[in-house]
Amino acid sequence: MNRFPRQPLLDSVQWTLALWLTVAVWPAAAQEGDAGPASEWQITPRISVGATYSDNIRLAPASEAESDLVLQVDPGISARKKGGRLEVRFDYTAQGLLYTQQGEAKLNNNLLGFSTAELYQDHFFLDAYGSISQAPVSSGGRVDAGNLGLGGGSSFATGLFNNPNLGLPGGADIFSPVGLFSDIALTDDQTTATSFGLSPYWRQNFGGWTEALLRYRYNRTGFGQNADDNGQGGASDGDLQSVEVNLKSGRRFSALSWSLDYSRQQQDLQGQNNGNSTEESATGRADYRLNRQWALLAEAGYENNDLATFQEDNRNGSYWGLGAIWSPNRRLDLTGLYGPDVNEVAVQWIPTARTRFELSRRDQAVGVNPGVHWQGSLSHRTRRTQWNARYTEEVTSTQQLFNQNLIGVGPDGQPVLLDEQGQIIAVGGPFGLSNQEFLRKRFETDFTYQRVRNSFSLRAFSEDRQYQDATLNESAYGLGGLWTWRFAPRTASFLGTGWERDELTEDQQNDYWVSVIGLARVFTPDSGGLISYRYYENDAEPADQGFRENRLNVRFSVKF
Repeated sequence: MNRFPRQPLLDSVQWTLALWLTVAVWPAAAQEGDAGPASEWQITPRISVGATYSDNIRLAPASEAESDLVLQVDPGISARKKGGRLEVRFDYTAQGLLYTQQGEAKLNNNLLGFSTAELYQDHFFLDAYGSISQAPVSSGGRVDAGNLGLGGGSSFATGLFNNPNLGLPGGADIFSPVGLFSDIALTDDQTTATSFGLSPYWRQNFGGWTEALLRYRYNRTGFGQNADDNGQGGASDGDLQSVEVNLKSGRRFSALSWSLDYSRQQQDLQGQNNGNSTEESATGRADYRLNRQWALLAEAGYENNDLATFQEDNRNGSYWGLGAIWSPNRRLDLTGLYGPDVNEVAVQWIPTARTRFELSRRDQAVGVNPGVHWQGSLSHRTRRTQWNARYTEEVTSTQQLFNQNLIGVGPDGQPVLLDEQGQIIAVGGPFGLSNQEFLRKRFETDFTYQRVRNSFSLRAFSEDRQYQDATLNESAYGLGGLWTWRFAPRTASFLGTGWERDELTEDQQNDYWVSVIGLARVFTPDSGGLISYRYYENDAEPADQGFRENRLNVRFSVKF
């Protein structure tokens, strides 16, 4: 029995690939004469072949375990360009799987792409981004290790174990992004998710008095298994459109700084009579500096939101507040704001160029989910270490998270490329797909210690999802570590372990344990091989959801 994606999904995948490539390449051709020849592109085709033996390919209880030998062929291509008026990152892999014992075949498409083009110098820009990934359909199903903790991509499964270059020369290009934790388990609870976005925007500077930004975003999300008319059994395909207008004071203002921001976002879900949501907000903020240490602050805004599945925790209206900013030195800013419907306390501390700390507490009586919300981040680096931590709160949906996972946000609020180790991220993680909006609270932290031949990474995360229907609330948290050792110029070993706990309902909890050990070698500048052993266990409640799996993987990769 063949298990290839259904035709509508194939059409969606092909449409996403074709449209993204068209948008990425067309601006390049248009500006090639100004930005340099096509040789500036770095295009790397590759292919990886391998075999995986699993003693429990369906992740079933011990009494129902079935073994299989899975043959795997992963052709792929990577493209990079940075410079001139175009910046591109594109990674695509077609993961072909043949199950020799089960008599099944499967094709997983995996894509991560982002491009930003300057179409009219200093003014008109276009961003295009897209992804194709695998995601579990329902919460509580048997989850392959590659999907653990993927609420934000900072789990031990993706952040540590997938596609490690191990410090080997050319390792990042040789070893396919579809790494050690490929989605090969036959759980019947996995679907393909596609996401594509276009965002044209215009920047304008009015003589140094005002800087303006006008941006439009269109995002399209599709799933191989849609929800039914009641919003159950998956997530619906959806369109997300938004308009943003940002005005701020220019360099000609000295003591006075101000900004005006307006945004309107609309989500439309296909086949859902009550699945459409609108969020609209307008904010004005000004601060007047009295001296080097003190500045007066004023803020006013208006919220007008209509959420389909988060209506009870929503209040529309206006707010305003007055406050001050205290800057005892150039490294520290303390902000206080108070009004009838809003109060906020925030601190920003930048003691050195290598350390940055931000924390805010805001209590607002209007908006989506009014009340107290915290936001915070910490980054610190030394010669050999890197420390990061982040906490966020937001009301969002499955569709919005799939659209947001491709890009980061820079200091000026504009999208930036994921770093070169960014992975294809399936946002659903152990939570599955849903059409319900929810309050998402996520904390993630990571630590890396790097020497010439040794590297150690430690990551932890916690995510809580609160729905309007409290019986749907879910949470997950976990941690993991990975040690890599390049004991020869072209050979490295890796050893890692991780744990995650999912609390999905009152009657269902999962305790996942995963460990991996392996060896990788670069044979030539364009080829390499890898062998690994993985142990994976779920100590679940109820017990019939538990399983154990041993997996041995051998693969050989070549780039051209």
